[in-house]
Amino acid sequence: MAAQYRIGLDIGQSSIKLVVLSHKEKEAKLVSLGHIASPQPGIISDADLDLEVVANSIKHLINEVNPPTKDVVVALPESRIFTRVIYDLPYLTNEELAQAIRYASEEFVPMPIADVNLNYQIIFRSSEKGPKSRTVVFVVASPKNIVEKYLKVLNMAALKPVAVETELIAASRALLGINPYSPTTLLIQLSATTSDFAVVSEGVILMTRSIATGGMALTRAIAQAFNFELIQAEEYKKVYGLLEDQLEGKVFQVLKPIADIILSEVKRVIQAHEMQNPQRPIKRVVLGGGGALLPGVVIYFANVLGLEVQQADPWYYINKDANLKTKLAVDAPAYTVAVGLALREN
Repeated sequence: MAAQYRIGLDIGQSSIKLVVLSHKEKEAKLVSLGHIASPQPGIISDADLDLEVVANSIKHLINEVNPPTKDVVVALPESRIFTRVIYDLPYLTNEELAQAIRYASEEFVPMPIADVNLNYQIIFRSSEKGPKSRTVVFVVASPKNIVEKYLKVLNMAALKPVAVETELIAASRALLGINPYSPTTLLIQLSATTSDFAVVSEGVILMTRSIATGGMALTRAIAQAFNFELIQAEEYKKVYGLLEDQLEGKVFQVLKPIADIILSEVKRVIQAHEMQNPQRPIKRVVLGGGGALLPGVVIYFANVLGLEVQQADPWYYINKDANLKTKLAVDAPAYTVAVGLALREN
């Protein structure tokens, strides 16, 4: 039986976001939402005292939102897990596949396989064994110590974890679902410390990647260039962003090299995907995460990539009060992961 309510909890490096959805009807309905600044060093720390501070922040947010359930789905940071689409497997039975994935994972998981939880999804499998038959699998390897840390924090916050998944899986669910008519799309989650990429076609993730360049790198660049404190630099970033015609283009010139680092990786992801899947060229780019709110980022990415680029709207498929639509739109991309987590029903 599907849960009537579900909490989606996105524990980010700069903020913690929470979304509560009702699954009573066919269309998920927004019950409540909220966010709070992440304590530092936050979830990246392994110290019990720091994790207790994170749990207390989550408790505070829960008390404000007052959800009708304790059932929560949480996301692991893309930069701390290992994902890969494995294309070169032959036709394999389920039993053979489980063993083959353990061997194949040793090539991209830089730690003992015994120390990770391995999960996989079959993307394609030939109907029968033959010389040209193959199996394509999406594999997620989650370090057990990372999973245990998140579960420990949820337990401290008196929440009941029902699932743990990746940020990109959640984002894909929120923005694309399993719509077979969606064009092949590159999702880019622009977070505080990372930029994460996923190529999605017909609701299936075909490629993922993550780099350690995010919104904080932009803020620090402004702080260094103008000799600002980080708080003032953050405000300049939010106001001027990648707008070339603002402040004589001074902020744009500071941020452009970092934006170009992200775009260089985007181009590599697109090239790698289209070499493996020439029949599924990427038709559009969707920007999620707090970085998608950067002024001028959509136009700049579109001009460099020559593709349709749009800001994520995770609320598009969600039933919500009409008077909330304008308010929700303000920070919509930042809630992409939390919405996707809350949309998970099992």
